[in-house]
Amino acid sequence: MIKSPFLSNALGLGCSALCGAGFTWLGVPLGWILGAMAGAALFGNTVGITGKTRNLRRAGQLIVGTATAGVLTPALLETMGDLLPAMVGAAIAANVFGLLLAWPLAWVAGTDRTTALLSSLPAGMAEMATLAKQVNARTEIVTVVHTLRVILVVVCVPFFLGVSGSSPAALIDNDGSISALLACLGLGLTFAFVSDRLGLLNPYIIMPMVIGIAIVLAGFRVAQMPEPFLIAAQILIGFSLGARLKREDFARMPRAALAGIVCGLALIAFMVLVVAPVLNTLTGTDLAVLMLGVAPGGLGEMIASAKALGVASALVAGFQFVRSFLTNMIVPPLLLRFAGRSSNKGKPNENP
Repeated sequence: MIKSPFLSNALGLGCSALCGAGFTWLGVPLGWILGAMAGAALFGNTVGITGKTRNLRRAGQLIVGTATAGVLTPALLETMGDLLPAMVGAAIAANVFGLLLAWPLAWVAGTDRTTALLSSLPAGMAEMATLAKQVNARTEIVTVVHTLRVILVVVCVPFFLGVSGSSPAALIDNDGSISALLACLGLGLTFAFVSDRLGLLNPYIIMPMVIGIAIVLAGFRVAQMPEPFLIAAQILIGFSLGARLKREDFARMPRAALAGIVCGLALIAFMVLVVAPVLNTLTGTDLAVLMLGVAPGGLGEMIASAKALGVASALVAGFQFVRSFLTNMIVPPLLLRFAGRSSNKGKPNENP
């Protein structure tokens, strides 16, 4: 075990980068992300990762959010507005199916229904884990199940592209402004820092995109993010994912791990193989975009995957953000109220 957190993270990132390069050299789709994830898991479970990965993940998200701003155009923003009903519909479908999965998840994991519900909803792991503490649910199970779901989605992304029949598109120089790109990066970081202090959702990936939207609406174009920075972002995000794969957690909670895999695959299959084709029929949007957009993964992971595969990352970001926003902002208050009522029902009446 390396005592220095900085050295631990640096060596872990080096291992992730080497594995990412190896996966890419072998022609593995999403090689940088998947290789970095594998490298971090290998390093973490042999040497050990003692440093926190949150800021590294945020750095990757900031780069991905800024890169997404580089593909925005007025026409694309109009398309995103037209697809808003489809985005809301996909978010509702994901949450309803996640709600239904709470019952089998509770049975397989051997846990209470509140913990199962927090584990099965397609929301952010940090938000659901925090909520689990507030309602006295089992935080460790919630964390394991959400981690497995996000990782399963990333691993399945190449399969999504195979099913859709799409192939990665080549990046095209849009003659955008480097100054606008730097503005998205710098202002995005500033607003993300403030927004994070205010408790807003996924600010490090959302704020650069918001700045990019404002720049595009003002009549300017944002330059494409240079490829080395995109590779660095994929390594950072893959590293933060792999660092969560701790052998002792799965050994301690095998039933929770099994429930996470089974229910995670069920939710992924429903969204990708049922909801995406339905939306494709209704809207005519490219199936690859819809598969990545409705997949119940993390916002940063899915946008990074879309960028790496040449899929319209802005549309993917729209679907992912709407689902994440609705789940994280609307479901928790309802769940807290439900938990409060359940608690009150269990208390004896003090007034005879």
